[in-house]
Amino acid sequence: RPIAGRSAAASSAARARFGRAVVSALESVRTVKLAAATPQVHAHLQHVDAGRVEAAVKEHRVQAFLDGVPALMVQCGVVAAWGIYFGGGWGLATALLVANAVSGFDWFGRVAGMVVTEAPGTRAWQKETSRFAGGRDLMDLPPGVDLVTGDAPDPGPVEQVPLESLELSALSAVHDDGTIGVSDVSLTIERGELVLLVGQVGSGKSSLLASLAGLIEHTGTIRWNDELVQDPQSFLRPGQVAYVAQVPRVLSGTFADNIRLGHDRPFDSPVADARLELDVKEAGGADAIVGHRGVRLSGGQVQRLALARALAADTELLLADDVSSALDAATEIELWRALRDRHTTVIGATSKRAALAQADRVVVMVDGEIAAVGPWTELAPAWSHLAG
Repeated sequence: RPIAGRSAAASSAARARFGRAVVSALESVRTVKLAAATPQVHAHLQHVDAGRVEAAVKEHRVQAFLDGVPALMVQCGVVAAWGIYFGGGWGLATALLVANAVSGFDWFGRVAGMVVTEAPGTRAWQKETSRFAGGRDLMDLPPGVDLVTGDAPDPGPVEQVPLESLELSALSAVHDDGTIGVSDVSLTIERGELVLLVGQVGSGKSSLLASLAGLIEHTGTIRWNDELVQDPQSFLRPGQVAYVAQVPRVLSGTFADNIRLGHDRPFDSPVADARLELDVKEAGGADAIVGHRGVRLSGGQVQRLALARALAADTELLLADDVSSALDAATEIELWRALRDRHTTVIGATSKRAALAQADRVVVMVDGEIAAVGPWTELAPAWSHLAG
């Protein structure tokens, strides 16, 4: 029975992997069709396939040459050794010794052939994997890490520094390609405030939030409780700052897996505050499967699941990039009211009037710069066209 159980579990896992592969393939096909790029994709695949065939033929030719020439030379050497023996050139012992020695060179020839044909691919693989690892030596393992058993030390606890005030001074967000997302942003956020960014698409809202999460580089200064943040990538990390992206990533697991992420974190309270409690109950509870990358969830459920995951970390600062875009008005009002009741310091981006009306302050972004700051009741007459 245990063996049968394991076989059933293995079959179920195999079916799940096959289903995820099919979903990914269908998503790729749909993307190509929506982009009307089918001819270009066909041409690209034909070009790549032709290159692969040509490279494979060349590799086989080289391999056949390197395998055949040493073998032929070895056999000629053996024949020559015995020919000299039968011609009376040396004795039987010498002929056997020479024939066996020459046969041994066949191994060296095969090794040389493998070095010539396999070494370039191995070298390219090592270079790429080293690049993925940030240029580090992949075999220089940290203490306690065992690649065979998969053992590794537990990560150290993240020391939270309670947030009293966050001050941005002349902050500019710079993307990897050198483009500037926002420039010269100066803003102060107090503990427990709900500050929302509003602006047209491309106005810099997402760039500003990503820089505050330490995801992209910035110039200017960020001060946490009047202390200069020297290393944003390590200080503004999960545990200290929670970031919910505009298009959140959902794991192919259960609701509990997505919210706890393997940590000892609460589940019920974050789910309730994210207004996901009814959805989880209808789906079958905390252990219900959300599907491959959340395929069983709607857009609003994915956003609220990512928000619940951020709330479960109980961080000092929550960065929410348009987490209510797919919610109805009633659910959205309840969501922002729940965040206010938690007294969580929130900096978010939205275009919903219901959210802007509950914010302590609204920051209007225009072309990567701050155009106005204040309560929405004061800003609405001039900027109501930005809210829907």
